[in-house]
Amino acid sequence: MEYEIFSSVFNMFCLTTGVFLLVTLLRLKSIYIDKVSPGEDYRHPVFPQGNIILLNAQRNLINLFEFPIFFYATVAVIIATGNIDKTFVDMACYFFYFRLAHSVYHIFGNHLILGGLPLRAPLFGGAFLINTYMIIRLCGML
Repeated sequence: MEYEIFSSVFNMFCLTTGVFLLVTLLRLKSIYIDKVSPGEDYRHPVFPQGNIILLNAQRNLINLFEFPIFFYATVAVIIATGNIDKTFVDMACYFFYFRLAHSVYHIFGNHLILGGLPLRAPLFGGAFLINTYMIIRLCGML
């Protein structure tokens, strides 16, 4: 089962790598094809001259290095303590699916609803609640 739960960690790695490559390609397009900015600007972590998809992808890449770290730590403790079961494997998969949906929506949509709340908030919230459940459940097993 440890390979099954680790597949969600690997999928998160692939998602993060995919968003990183997308950001890199969009930055290169902005510099060399669209000529929006000189190449010197490429060194800056946030590249404000790009199109909306680039700006959203950059922000999403930052998001992928924030809260998912708790997921990685939780999975590492689950594996280290030998508490892997089908529920944890399923929750890890659901966490990845929510983060994948969040990334796709954040990069290519990112609309607001009443009150200025982004529509992606429920996708983030779903992943957050899943990880919270995993942590609480794991604490009850230790």
